[in-house]
Amino acid sequence: MTNDHQLVIPSPIQNVNHPLLAECKIQLDVKREDLIHPLVQGNKWRKLKYQLIEMQRGKSSKLITFGGAFSNHIHATAAAGKLFNIETVGILRGEDDPNNPTLNFARKSGTKLHFIPRSEYRLKSESTVVQDILNKYPNHFLSPEGGSGPLAEKGIKEMADEINKEDHNVILISAGTGCTAGYLLKHLDSTKELWVFPSLKGDFIESEILKFADKSNCSNLKIINDFTFGGYGKTNDVLIQFINDFTASTKIPVDPIYNGKLMFGFNDLVANIKIDVTKKYLWIHTGGLQGIIAYNYMADKKEKLKINQ
Repeated sequence: MTNDHQLVIPSPIQNVNHPLLAECKIQLDVKREDLIHPLVQGNKWRKLKYQLIEMQRGKSSKLITFGGAFSNHIHATAAAGKLFNIETVGILRGEDDPNNPTLNFARKSGTKLHFIPRSEYRLKSESTVVQDILNKYPNHFLSPEGGSGPLAEKGIKEMADEINKEDHNVILISAGTGCTAGYLLKHLDSTKELWVFPSLKGDFIESEILKFADKSNCSNLKIINDFTFGGYGKTNDVLIQFINDFTASTKIPVDPIYNGKLMFGFNDLVANIKIDVTKKYLWIHTGGLQGIIAYNYMADKKEKLKINQ
């Protein structure tokens, strides 16, 4: 692709310098996928890369995708569109909020936004409202919500190939839909364990991950469901204070939706001596840092503790 010189690939790996980890003699490294690009970062870039390439091959003029009001995928798609001079369109569930920082970023990046009722959004391709929007943009390329699919898998496989060159025993990753975790599980060496920290409450995530991995079961997969904080997008002051302390100590920013919950969970396991000190751990920082701005926007409204920036 053009403009590859602006992307940091492979993403760098560095040690996580944190007092608790040092005290317990735990070796934790982090693969800084958040440093791939300031705006098109983490697993969102990995999933978008081959979709953008396919667009160029097929001469598609516009990239259309779906998402919520604070969607990392919408944000990354908008940024990628501006970076690679591609027209982008977002179909959003719910109503517009003119002060929403994620939506305003998308608009400023040139993305055209369409807001539809949640009932229509759930129907996706079966919705006549969605079809009417798609019909306005002939010769478009349609990216699924969250950017999943075979083209996304090709990008995640490249991430797995980079990880397979390292000697870590346990790979840590946060999960929403399970797409990234599933594709990663599929392509990781069988000698490596994959620990998944879901951001959503519920028992569905394992079956979703295994579906993406094309497996019916996997002994190398471990789901750690104890740190969702009540569900997707839900937080409390304990988590936010941990994020502020963690970032101050390590100089690694984390969002409150995915990676903040993962690191809170991992630190809890370390503190309660539920970690094998003989193993070498690698955390995949999946980015999503725009979520900090989105969280602080809502925290301002509710007069809640904010994340330091």
